[in-house]
Amino acid sequence: MELTVFAKKRQAKDGRTFYTFISTLVKKSTGESLTTQVKFRESCGQPHPEDCPMNIIVDKKNANFTTKELQNEETGQTIVSNTLWVTDWKKGSEYVDHSMDDFD
Repeated sequence: MELTVFAKKRQAKDGRTFYTFISTLVKKSTGESLTTQVKFRESCGQPHPEDCPMNIIVDKKNANFTTKELQNEETGQTIVSNTLWVTDWKKGSEYVDHSMDDFD
């Protein structure tokens, strides 16, 4: 499957900077879109954040999906956290941004 991966720059409480990777998965059964964090196993490496957004190809046998519920400490709300764990990937087709196609 081909996924578009975005890199989001974050800052830890101790001040260090790191990146998280985000993508969208679509459930076959319902067509529902799920925003998910993408984590790459150390053995396969991860995309360079400056190359994102980019398309990657992941064979389903080289990935697994987890969902867990977390409590937001500040608001007490329950948050659903989706994570796609990737053990192998390769660069996909060139990413083309179509977000502005409907505007003059």
